[in-house]
Amino acid sequence: MSTHAVTESNPHEPTSFTRVAMLGMCMSFVAIGALQALYGPAVPSMQGRYDISSGQVGLALSIHFVGALLGVLCTPRLRPIGNRRFLVISLVTIVIGCLGFASAPSWTLALIAAFVAGVGFGWIDVGVNELFLEYYGTNATGKLNLLHGNFGAGAVLAPLLVGALPGGWYFLAFVVCGFMSLVVLATVKGVSGGPPKVSTAAVRWAAIGRMTALFMIFFVLHVGVESGVGGWETSHLVSLGWAAGPAAMATSVFWLAMTGVRFAISPIARFFSTQRILLTSLVVMVVGLLVAHWAPAAPLGYLLAGLGVGPLFPTGLVWLTEKLPGVPGVTSYVIAVSMIGGVLPSAVGASVEQWGPGAIPTALTVMAVGCLAVAVVIKVLPALKTPQAPATETAGVAEQTSS
Repeated sequence: MSTHAVTESNPHEPTSFTRVAMLGMCMSFVAIGALQALYGPAVPSMQGRYDISSGQVGLALSIHFVGALLGVLCTPRLRPIGNRRFLVISLVTIVIGCLGFASAPSWTLALIAAFVAGVGFGWIDVGVNELFLEYYGTNATGKLNLLHGNFGAGAVLAPLLVGALPGGWYFLAFVVCGFMSLVVLATVKGVSGGPPKVSTAAVRWAAIGRMTALFMIFFVLHVGVESGVGGWETSHLVSLGWAAGPAAMATSVFWLAMTGVRFAISPIARFFSTQRILLTSLVVMVVGLLVAHWAPAAPLGYLLAGLGVGPLFPTGLVWLTEKLPGVPGVTSYVIAVSMIGGVLPSAVGASVEQWGPGAIPTALTVMAVGCLAVAVVIKVLPALKTPQAPATETAGVAEQTSS
């Protein structure tokens, strides 16, 4: 039982939350992971319901992405109202978007609902990451990997849910996402405080520009590898003689490896530095993609790549706060720019057109090596001093504030 309870949310206090609230925020990541993965499997049913073309139905994910990007960029403006209010607004927005998309009588209204859900997605994506970083401080690596493991679990389970539903009943999957967000709402009473205040006039913006740019490149490249393997592994294996079904199943193993390694790292992260976990993961990613060049071991190579890619995003966020402590809005901006990595698979496609499917692991390896090189540069550069560092002193209170 807890030694004290969070009874009110004062945005001027340091970020704090109970164990129940932490579990609720983990559930919110299951919900947004599932939400992101639902649109693709639901395409055939959406076409039948609204009598639209493949090009039109693809707008749903695009509109969701635009909303998410807007939500990410606006998070620094919204969070100062206080953590609890921020979470309530974000979760209610997701509920409205999910239920609206599930019940929309027209395609236009469905797109509006997808945009609304995307905005809430962006708020939760950045905001919950920041809450964990502020509360756990230097111990955030394990907790963030746990958080993102839940995101991956949602992304893996969502297509299975759509596949299990009767034809045309895809909308129930979006209802489930909305319901999960409502459940999370019941836990936000255990959240208190707000983001740390920083005097922006005292922040040396010129000095942090180089480090921020390097982190942006790092995130873009590893997200590019992640989406590139997810988008092209099946094609590569088919070109090696695999049947389409087994090749697709091998690709799902990549996503499962990414998710599983995050859960595995969570309990052991305290024994290793953030930097060591991240650099080791990068090396595993590069080695895996090199192995993928050898046809008999290609699936094993992609499995290794998944184990390497998995910890990079959550651990990279912790590393970002260690190298740039207390810089306002930097998490939001880096996460927003990281979304560019989602378009890098098109560069892989260009290499396939030029040199054939055999170029897939080579193109991915080039991105992975570039990511490793950027990380080495970041490692060499010293952490910058800023007026306000994250509140690491609350890291040890986590167990005491549980309910």
